[in-house]
Amino acid sequence: MKSKLILALKILISLALCAFLLTRVELKEIWHQLQKLSWHFIVLIMTYYAVLQLISCLRWQIVLRATGHLVTLKVLFTSYFAGMFLNLFLPGSFGGDIYRVYRVAQKTKDAEAALVSVFLERFTGLAALSMLALCALPFAFVVVERWDIILIFLITIGVLVGGILLILSPKLLILSEPWLQKFRLSSLVARLAKMQVLLIKFARHRQALFYSIGLSFIFMLGIVYYHYLIAEQLKISISYLQLLVFVPIVAVITLLPISLGGMGVKEGLWVYLFSCISLTAEQALLISVTMTILCWLLSLPGGLVLLLDASGLEQIKGKSTSF
Repeated sequence: MKSKLILALKILISLALCAFLLTRVELKEIWHQLQKLSWHFIVLIMTYYAVLQLISCLRWQIVLRATGHLVTLKVLFTSYFAGMFLNLFLPGSFGGDIYRVYRVAQKTKDAEAALVSVFLERFTGLAALSMLALCALPFAFVVVERWDIILIFLITIGVLVGGILLILSPKLLILSEPWLQKFRLSSLVARLAKMQVLLIKFARHRQALFYSIGLSFIFMLGIVYYHYLIAEQLKISISYLQLLVFVPIVAVITLLPISLGGMGVKEGLWVYLFSCISLTAEQALLISVTMTILCWLLSLPGGLVLLLDASGLEQIKGKSTSF
């Protein structure tokens, strides 16, 4: 009952935020700008994103190979898209991960190695996002001349680096546990503890971990450029360096468990950040809506994968909240 109430509250917050934002924009202008997205561009940008997903699969394969298992890129690639599709409909963000663990465990016959690979991929992504934010810090003082944004960005870096330290240091996690529980983040403590155990087991594979983090960093740079390409197509005047500051902020804050998948919070953040560089609310919502539509389109192949693997769907029922 408690989990249902929390889910209902998140849905209510998301709907309220979206409704509020819609009263602040001209929908006709957003629709007019959306028409600038040609099918030619949509195909190209989806191909570009698929290449980025291929990079993610390479880092995942590196981790698996270090544990003594070789899984083809085809299996990993289709698992990624199936996970994307599941995350569109599940209230949590881990349903896709559960399916990916299941799919790899099928191929390796080693459930622990599958779990290690997915958790470590999450960790390398977090490490790469931290590196990206640190690299973008000098540019924040130049391309964003607003101290409120710089302060938010510094807090974002603190959260990212703090998360890395909590994963790497069992002692620090133990000391932080009472404070995290006060903010009702007990589930986060459990996940961080799991990641610590997995990292300890994987510590001897330092070269594989280094390569995986390197590929994750390239992936993150590519994600920022993905935003830039969309902004360029929509005639939104924003630089790559400004997006280098904004994307980590949006990525971190939308992880807060206060809405349904960050819906409403993400759009509000874009509106606020864009207003700080003299861009309109319509332009902010335009890039957010475009990203959402492209995400839906990109996830469609994952739905086909799941249709062909109905048994995999049974494996994630009732487990998305316990992962």
